[in-house]
Amino acid sequence: MKISILMVNYNTEQFISNFLQDLLNQTLTIDNYEIIITNNVQNNILKDVLDDLNLSQKLNIVIIQSEQNIGFGRAMNLASEHAQGQHILIANPDLRMMQTDYLEKLLAQAQIHTYGIITTQLINDLNEDKSEFYTFEFHETFGWNNQTNWFSGALLLISKAVYQEVAGFDPDFFMYCEDEDLCLRIKKRGYPLIKLNELKIYHKGGASEPYQNYDFFFRWYKSQLLFAYKHFDETQFQKLIKRLLLKSKIKVIFYKLIFILFPTARHRFQYAQWSAMHDIVKKTLNESVDWLFFRI
Repeated sequence: MKISILMVNYNTEQFISNFLQDLLNQTLTIDNYEIIITNNVQNNILKDVLDDLNLSQKLNIVIIQSEQNIGFGRAMNLASEHAQGQHILIANPDLRMMQTDYLEKLLAQAQIHTYGIITTQLINDLNEDKSEFYTFEFHETFGWNNQTNWFSGALLLISKAVYQEVAGFDPDFFMYCEDEDLCLRIKKRGYPLIKLNELKIYHKGGASEPYQNYDFFFRWYKSQLLFAYKHFDETQFQKLIKRLLLKSKIKVIFYKLIFILFPTARHRFQYAQWSAMHDIVKKTLNESVDWLFFRI
């Protein structure tokens, strides 16, 4: 087996179905890859959707049922325990193939490179490539200036050996920033991040969490602070916390007033955004950083 495609389902059954149907048109034959899906919801909707289209018979699909929603990283790690491929392809449900030879060319490049992570262009609805980033959270580079520092976790190809070497995704992250953390740990081991610009794949984004409300920002910013705690030194982290406390307090007061005067969706969005950050920073200062860690 050459490639194990790993996916996580959380109310994204139709997106997964669309992506799997795209795979049927790939030039890479199905004996070269398998699809392993961790089902993070406790129902049979995913199985029913795949059965209705006979996808389980047409493709090599394994569904791993989690006992509860264990988050993105843990779900990927669970799927990886069943992977038989030499290479692991981390794939979001809301991807669509744009090239029928995508997997064939991706595998060909993986077989000639010694690599840490490979990605391709990741095209959104505005035809923008959102695959690579030059800074980590809070504009940190850790000394790697003017270069790509991490790839979006929507599409990551990693050799199984490297994935096992770094113990996969950090299970302390529930959702968000686990892709940055993985890329940083792989870079620290000296493995290169490689981007293949000749390959493109479409990514809708936000399939499992379509609403950018207070709860969304709370989960995202919580992971941001966890990332900073894990990778910043103590002095840097404490300075960051104090700066964010002051900045978020000012922003909350400002956007609350603006929203009262001009109750638009945009101002509600900004108020929710900064309220979430302020609440997270206060909770971290009043309690401890322990609550930032995802525990089951």
